[in-house]
Amino acid sequence: MTSTDDNELGARREQGPQALVALSQLALDHMEQGVCVYDAGNRIVLVNQRYLTLFNMSADIVRVGTSYRDVLAHSVALGNIPAGEVDALYAARMARIAAGQPFRTEQTLASGLVMSLELKPLPDGGWMTVCDDVSRLARLEAELRLQTERSQHALANMSHGLIMYDADSRVVVCNERFLDLYDLDPEIVKPGVTHSAAIDHWLSRGNRADMSGDEFRDVRMNDVRTRSPKTVLVTRFDGRKIQAVSRFMPDGGWVTVHEDVTERLQYEETLKQQNFMLDAALENMAHGLAFYDSDMRLRVCNSTYRKIYLLSPEETRPGTHLAELIERSMANGAFASEYSPQQILEAARAQIARRDSSPMRRSMSNNTVISVRYCALLEDGFVATYEDITERERAVEELSEQYRRFDAALNNMSQGLCMLDSSLHVIVCNRRYIEMYGLSPDIVKPGVSMREIMEHSCDLGIHPNTTAARLYADYVERLREGEHTLHRHLSDGRIIKLNHKRMEHGGWVVTYEDVTERHKAQARVAHMAQHDSLTDLPNRTLFREKMSEGLNQVAIAGGAMAVLCFDLDNFKTVNDRLGHAAGDRLLRWVAARLKENVGEHDTVARLGGDEFAVLQRGPQPQSAERLARRLVEIIGRPPPLESQSIHIGVSIGIAVAPDHGLDADELMKCADLALYQAKARGRGAYQLFEPEMEEQARSRHALEHDLRGALENREFHLVFQPQVQLDTSELTGFEALLRWKHPSRGLVSPAEFIPIAEETGLIVPIGEWVLRSACATAASWPELTIAVNLSPVQFQSRGLVAMVTSALAEAGLPPQRLELEVTETALLDDSEATIEILHQLRSLGVHVSLDDFGVGYSSLSYLRKFPFDRIKIDRSFVGTLGESPESVAIVRTIASLGSVLGVETTAEGVETVEQLDFVRECGCTAVQGYYFGRPCPAAEVERVIERLNAVRRVA
Repeated sequence: MTSTDDNELGARREQGPQALVALSQLALDHMEQGVCVYDAGNRIVLVNQRYLTLFNMSADIVRVGTSYRDVLAHSVALGNIPAGEVDALYAARMARIAAGQPFRTEQTLASGLVMSLELKPLPDGGWMTVCDDVSRLARLEAELRLQTERSQHALANMSHGLIMYDADSRVVVCNERFLDLYDLDPEIVKPGVTHSAAIDHWLSRGNRADMSGDEFRDVRMNDVRTRSPKTVLVTRFDGRKIQAVSRFMPDGGWVTVHEDVTERLQYEETLKQQNFMLDAALENMAHGLAFYDSDMRLRVCNSTYRKIYLLSPEETRPGTHLAELIERSMANGAFASEYSPQQILEAARAQIARRDSSPMRRSMSNNTVISVRYCALLEDGFVATYEDITERERAVEELSEQYRRFDAALNNMSQGLCMLDSSLHVIVCNRRYIEMYGLSPDIVKPGVSMREIMEHSCDLGIHPNTTAARLYADYVERLREGEHTLHRHLSDGRIIKLNHKRMEHGGWVVTYEDVTERHKAQARVAHMAQHDSLTDLPNRTLFREKMSEGLNQVAIAGGAMAVLCFDLDNFKTVNDRLGHAAGDRLLRWVAARLKENVGEHDTVARLGGDEFAVLQRGPQPQSAERLARRLVEIIGRPPPLESQSIHIGVSIGIAVAPDHGLDADELMKCADLALYQAKARGRGAYQLFEPEMEEQARSRHALEHDLRGALENREFHLVFQPQVQLDTSELTGFEALLRWKHPSRGLVSPAEFIPIAEETGLIVPIGEWVLRSACATAASWPELTIAVNLSPVQFQSRGLVAMVTSALAEAGLPPQRLELEVTETALLDDSEATIEILHQLRSLGVHVSLDDFGVGYSSLSYLRKFPFDRIKIDRSFVGTLGESPESVAIVRTIASLGSVLGVETTAEGVETVEQLDFVRECGCTAVQGYYFGRPCPAAEVERVIERLNAVRRVA
């Protein structure tokens, strides 16, 4: 080596430290963070260009030697710090520096940027501040919070339960509806809980599937392993069925339709203090930093860089080439790349050559992400910064994930959903909303106004009989009233239910549900609740409503309204003879005739059974009487049923408002009283209410009340009327006749109390007393018969045959001495059943006679169906023999009929010798009446027997 070479080498050694300081300043100037270092006197000893740029400070003011006070004054002049706060700020910061306390703070500049400041004391008494622009991070946090709030609003307003799992089968989010649906504990089913634990808790609450708990758990685990979309029907704890629909997402998680608050970004780096101010600045940086010369050899790096790339101080000695650093880092397992170290090196060289400082991402083996920037320097070489952006990337990814989950939740809802901002513009809506209205997704998307949507839907003809302007104006007016629910009736007949809920920060969440079928079902139920299922006529409830409306109109506007109550005569006979199906057809026929004959504004109702009613407006009572006459005639001629002719009629009671009152209950009572009178007059009659009917009803009610206690009070007694054989004048027996002697009323006529007893059913116990008393009395007589009348009502009660058997046995009376008298009415009510009972009585040995023959239907079919022992001719024919040729003909015919059939015929009511001679001439075989004796008490029967026997001997 020459002497000249030695001189050059010495000069380079002397310039080395100064060059290194210059290079360090260059490195600081190209850092992403701002750095400013102060000495113990609070004066700047080192500041980089990034610090000045971040705060928009002047390099002529903020430079080496400037005091911290002057820096703050300059910041006040720039508007970065309010003038009134600078003294307090200076005092607070100096106090913490003097106490040796490093601290962080944030500052919002006049430009709107948010700066993170980290102030740290240095070992020599000085201190430094490291600054970084965190504005983007703050925006990301704000966006993430906003998106989280929207997701929570959407989930909270869903009518479905929703739970979402990640790829590790852990809960990501579930809404309150899901927890409430299955009565789950939110302390157990929450984010992070495993799928298996959630199932166990779900089963413990009493929820179940159509299999054992273990089988269900295995099946669900298998669904997750095989990623099989599944629809499962399960049973809730209270027995209700729940459908759970699971869909798997591309990332391996899944959502089941039946949120985790992202933690804020945290950055915490432990920086090591170095003895020298340059080392302190580098080592306290949050980013990795390395300075390379023009040959791409390392000159300076900090510990953060070494930590990121798993390099030791030995491996990062100055002069180490970038290619070697890449190879060593990959060998140490810091990161793996699909590219070779040479390819990575060439990519870096190309960026430096282009002076392209855009970041490059490096995915590290420890799951962190590093942003690498190469910044070329003017005097050759470059600075590389290495920023750990894992949390930032995770925040961005979480934001995207939230959007994706939100979309998955929205588009798996069965309801439509639309979120509107405070100006009624769409924030987000789901597919179901668009499909429900048949809208175009090109029009209905975020940003479109509700006014535009309504114009679009009206153009499609969705909303009948309105315009978009009217629809929108009404919509805005409803929203002013607050949260509400409304129903839209669409042109295709569907009904959509809209439910509006306010969002916490303004705007609305609107859900849309198709309730068409529900409304139809409700309408059907409402119709069924007010109409008769057989005839579809209004029932009693609706009739009373219509009646109240009509009475109000009469009271306010005047006019008149009639109430007509209908009761079918002999309907039970049709039901029993031909069956209930035939009876139902008859009721529908009657309903049709009623509807055909009333006016357009009249109301026809079925009150129950064979009871109908009509409300009729118009001149009254003329209109009601005309209608009653017409319906009596029409309904009295019904069509045949089951190929058999039927005999029915209708009885009608009429009351008129306001003549008979304006109270619905009072008017119905009047119509019922009139109906009772109509039925008392016979079949096929109508009766207009008369005031005296109320008195009659009260009297009848009082009589019924007294009748109920008559048997217990022993007010009844029997009298006996003799029956005589005509050809021999021989006494054959007595008919037992019931008498009632009331303590205050005196003797009450059987014609007065027997109908009441039959209507109330009291005739059953009274009839039993008559039969037992008659049998007991007759048992002491000589060989004479005792005749006892049976009411039709007694045939409808159970145990008639057993009762007769018991009465005979109890009295010790031979059955041949008992004759039971039956009227045609008993046969008419239920002929088949009644005749069967008569056969059972005949099998006991009891005689059976047909009483009052000729006054009813007098159907010969009864005589053909049952062989009666006797036919009794009603006293009404015998009493008019001398006046009525018809009576003569009837008596002759009945007597002749009895002779042909071999049946005894008894003429009742014979009072004179002329009547006696005539019935004998007609061929009657027996007589009964006052001519032979009036009915007498049991104590006088023996004297009557002696008298009649004496008469027979004389004869």
